Amino acid sequence: MINLKKVLFIIVFFSNFALANYTIYEGTIGKNKVELYFDAFYDNDINIIYLNNDSFEPTQLDNVHNTQIENGLVFNVPKTNFSEDFIDTIVIKNIDFNKDRSIILNQNLEGYSKKYGDFKLVRKFDYEFTYNDDDNLKLKNNIEFENEEIIQRESTKDHYFKTLVSKKKGEFLKVVGINVYRKKDGSLHQTINDLKDFGFLSFTSIYTNRDANFDGKDNDFYISKSKESIDDSNVIDAYFSYDEKQNKFVYLNLTGRFITFDSDKKTAKKEKICPIKTAMTRATITDLYEYSDDKKYTLTNSKCELIKYSENGEKILLSRACNKKEKLFCQKASELLIDEYAD
Repeated sequence: MINLKKVLFIIVFFSNFALANYTIYEGTIGKNKVELYFDAFYDNDINIIYLNNDSFEPTQLDNVHNTQIENGLVFNVPKTNFSEDFIDTIVIKNIDFNKDRSIILNQNLEGYSKKYGDFKLVRKFDYEFTYNDDDNLKLKNNIEFENEEIIQRESTKDHYFKTLVSKKKGEFLKVVGINVYRKKDGSLHQTINDLKDFGFLSFTSIYTNRDANFDGKDNDFYISKSKESIDDSNVIDAYFSYDEKQNKFVYLNLTGRFITFDSDKKTAKKEKICPIKTAMTRATITDLYEYSDDKKYTLTNSKCELIKYSENGEKILLSRACNKKEKLFCQKASELLIDEYAD
């Protein structure tokens, strides 16, 4: 059974203010229980994640090139994300827009399914706020919540994910955990707790496009963290893989911003690039990790190099090993704030 206690987070910027609208609809289309998560603000930027209890396959609806007919907005329902194999087409009849083309979401979402006929979904959560981004993105309202589930667009062959999001008074949203669900029946398989410093990135916090444990199976994911929930300029990723012996996803002891994998050697190379006073002078720590039999990455080699580039970045003016001060600076530097060190 689908757990219907969820919210959706929408974050859009204009001028010096941000408007967020958190909304989710639930109900039935045909005989299927359905959840629709909206990430939308203007009429040309409507993103919806669709989940039903027939396949438990989260998919992003195809807006059919922003097609709007007299009776509403048209969306194709893909079998899998971004595929051209559609299992249904739905028309949402009662989405309205303001004069500036910003979206108005009503209490009930009325529509028509080509496969199942008319439907009506009920809005279960809606939350809006505005704030000035000169205030370090801190919210000015007093609303709090804990462990709200947010669907993630990407999934593995056998599992889909919902991030657990919490908010304290005057603070921004944080991802504090992950619920892992089985696709075969929608049941909860595992809860991953105690995530720290993970800003909320809507339903794209989790990605599944890397084989981090080199087994050739679709059973890996990484979750991205950022300085603030809406700032994805500095993003670092923490890697997890499914361990059959433990029957759960385990952290692989690998987190970083610039990571490349070598499947032949079963290694991962992590680079940490630290501007030293200017963006053209950088200390780079290169760590080499080896994937071991205990399903973890182990650091096997590390080096630090200082490189000074020309102003246009095309020529290397200086290249040498870091001194102790430069290496220590880069080791302690936060990868979430690293681009600010050159300011």
